[in-house]
Amino acid sequence: MQSTLDIELLRTFQAVVRFEQFLAAATFLNRSPSAVSLHIRRLEDIAGGRLLERDNQTVTLTSLGRRFALQSAELLHVHDRLLAGFASPTINGRVRLGISEEYAASLLHSTLSPLTSGYPQIELEVETASSGRLNEQLQRGQLDLALLVVPIETASADRPLHTFGTTEPVWVAAPGYQLAHDKPVPLALHGEGCPYRSVAVNTLNEIRRAWRTVVMSASSSALETAICAGLAIGIIDRSRVSAQMRILGRDEGLPPLPLHERQLVKAPGVPSAACEIMTGLINDHFRP
Repeated sequence: MQSTLDIELLRTFQAVVRFEQFLAAATFLNRSPSAVSLHIRRLEDIAGGRLLERDNQTVTLTSLGRRFALQSAELLHVHDRLLAGFASPTINGRVRLGISEEYAASLLHSTLSPLTSGYPQIELEVETASSGRLNEQLQRGQLDLALLVVPIETASADRPLHTFGTTEPVWVAAPGYQLAHDKPVPLALHGEGCPYRSVAVNTLNEIRRAWRTVVMSASSSALETAICAGLAIGIIDRSRVSAQMRILGRDEGLPPLPLHERQLVKAPGVPSAACEIMTGLINDHFRP
């Protein structure tokens, strides 16, 4: 009997390709690492060979995997366009969407195509900023929807539309970086309003550890470049830790940081039909 391809297996494979780590892909998909591994093994059985080469840090595509990545991405695109085509194309309106900068690229990559093909009359306006700033704009009515990252224990009393799993901020530095205990901790930080910045600064102040800002930028890639160059210590999501970084902890005098969660929050009032469509597409993006 001829094998069939499960769309969810392809979504798992594309997530591993995107993040180059099983753990990061599992976090993104809200699945366990063992479930991700099982999906990949099932795909390799269907493909008739290894799609990925694995080591302790990252995964790389085999020659078969590279060909399969291109073809499966195209298949997913056609699949999502087909499903979107069944929905009514008459819905129109404007959606002002705020996204935390580190999630913008992956979220837009998966939602723009089904939005433009299935709902061409919906106008999407996107702003990337820190979660604190986006939440302020949301409450002032300057945004309709916002994907925020907030500490779990200080989550807003307002009920979010959806929550999409937890994130774990960790202290990171270049592999050879040595933190001097007798000097202020040099930090690479986002600006005010970033939840990771807030918990990191508050944690250092609570243990009476001096610190100084070496690099401040709204760009996650700029901060990660400074961290990997050994210029400063940063605070990033564990799923984004690369082979050019190492995680710091109690041995360096740095306590663990609290868990956060991703929340999709709407502006006060009843959301429009266009916002409901965008909410559904975002939910599909994070669906396990």
